[in-house]
Amino acid sequence: MYDHYIALDWAKSNMALARMTGKSNKMRVMEVSSNLSYVKEYLRSLKGKKIFTVEETESSQWIYSELKPYVSKIIVCEPHRNKLLSEGAKNDKIDASKLVYLGQTC
Repeated sequence: MYDHYIALDWAKSNMALARMTGKSNKMRVMEVSSNLSYVKEYLRSLKGKKIFTVEETESSQWIYSELKPYVSKIIVCEPHRNKLLSEGAKNDKIDASKLVYLGQTC
């Protein structure tokens, strides 16, 4: 069990960062300009075990390498092989929320 389930939906100009704690099913999603330094600071501020999920994209290897020191575990999800990501409405906030749920099942 993790204290924080975090997911990132990254794009060149903006990103959606979602989080749920291990004690609550309340999802928090924020959409801000893409900034890896912001993500690092955000992760650093969270205490306890963290699992981080990101969709496989051109940037996922870079994101993985940069953020691995800040979390307990990283999951890179292949969106074409994951039914949860392909179903329903799509936008950055929705995708980040779905990625958090994927992190919970691992």
